[in-house]
Amino acid sequence: MQNKTLLKEFEKGLPGAIYYLWSEESMFLEESLSKFSGAVLDPDNMDFNYDRFDSSSEPQEILNAASTLPFMAQRRLVVVKDFHQFKAPAVKVLTPYLNEPSESTCMVILSQKAPKKAHNFKWKTFSLNIRENDIPAWLKNAAAGKNLKLTNDAVESLIEFVGYDIGLLMMEVDKLALSGSGTITGKDIAASASMMRTFTPFDLLDSLISGQKTRAFRILKTMFSGSSMEAPVILGTLNWHYKQFYSLWLNKGRRPAKMREKTFRSLKSHLPSFSERHFLHIFKSLHEADLGIKTSGRPELEIEVLLIKLLQKGALN
Repeated sequence: MQNKTLLKEFEKGLPGAIYYLWSEESMFLEESLSKFSGAVLDPDNMDFNYDRFDSSSEPQEILNAASTLPFMAQRRLVVVKDFHQFKAPAVKVLTPYLNEPSESTCMVILSQKAPKKAHNFKWKTFSLNIRENDIPAWLKNAAAGKNLKLTNDAVESLIEFVGYDIGLLMMEVDKLALSGSGTITGKDIAASASMMRTFTPFDLLDSLISGQKTRAFRILKTMFSGSSMEAPVILGTLNWHYKQFYSLWLNKGRRPAKMREKTFRSLKSHLPSFSERHFLHIFKSLHEADLGIKTSGRPELEIEVLLIKLLQKGALN
């Protein structure tokens, strides 16, 4: 758990009646919920004092559970998941309780989005998001929680292989923990069979935009191995993804209707560091690669040259 203010709430015994936790990473939400369960509930009567709801639940059921007195305990725990998916009529039904909650109930609301400004309810709000530059420290702590020590080069290698996807990073840590090794180095990461996963062109794009040279070429090598993906296909999908990125830039960060949420979040974070000049360089390089693939007879080399050009963004600043 990264939020220090929320940790202090636990130290004080969770005095609040409603806690609104939000994060784009569902893993952080579930991790925090587990801590709430351990702090509020007694295992002996947990079944009588614990209710869990989501956006498919009837609002009145949530109110009934929240208003029920705890059974042989000081408090009940009522969990409301996916609050960002709740429709306005459902929120309207819940509003009286959210303004005047029961002190004998600890309600935990989980959402992938920050609360709306109009929702000025009597809840304590905590963001569980994590910045990219904090991920290495988080990764080390997560591994330590599984009795695993990651060296600095191991952390760097993991991020190079997997990227900054929290879920994928945690999956790899879980796999490494099963190995029984106390300390994991960069060489161990490189030798891990699980690192040889299937990559997509978007993984390649993400590495290129982020300037992760080592990871980008490693992904390309994996794509080419066994002829799993040919150069024209890689070029075509890269061209499509860069057009999406350019469209997002032109729209000043407004999400296109058909763009996936995960793609939108990933691309949007890089918008401030790109300009018209960068996109001109990108599309010119893609066009030159297309001509080279059609005429040179060495398509894989053309893609490698393309990656070098696309990774030269810093030289254009």
